[in-house]
Amino acid sequence: RDDLQQDNQTKNENKDLFSFSSFNLEVRYTGNKEFEVDYDNEPEGMEAEILDGMNNDNLKGDAAFKKLKPIFQDFSFTKETLKEDVIAEVLQAFNLKKNYIEFELDIEYSDGTDIEYFDQ
Repeated sequence: RDDLQQDNQTKNENKDLFSFSSFNLEVRYTGNKEFEVDYDNEPEGMEAEILDGMNNDNLKGDAAFKKLKPIFQDFSFTKETLKEDVIAEVLQAFNLKKNYIEFELDIEYSDGTDIEYFDQ
C-alpha cells in the first residue's frame, strides 16, 4: 500500500514539471540521419525516449528522462513564442545543426493546447 502511494506521489510530482505534457521531436538530415525525442506524461504514466541517429545513441525510460529533464527545464519558450524562436531554442538545446531537411515538433502544453512546429 505504501508503494502505491509512493508511485502516485511520484506521478504527481512529475505532472507539472514542465510547461508541456507531450514533446515529440523529429529532425531529419541528409544521409538518412535522424534525431528523435518522444516524451509523454499521461495520467497512467510517463514515457521518454531519445533516438539519436547522429551518434547511434538510443535511450529509453529513466535514462532518457534523466537526459531530457535538465534540457526541458531550461526551455524558456511558451505556446505564444514564435515558431522560429522555438525551433532555434530546441536545436540549440539538443546541439543539433541548422542544416536539417525537415524539422517537426509537436508539443501539447499543460493547458491542453497542441501546437505543431514544422520547417523544411
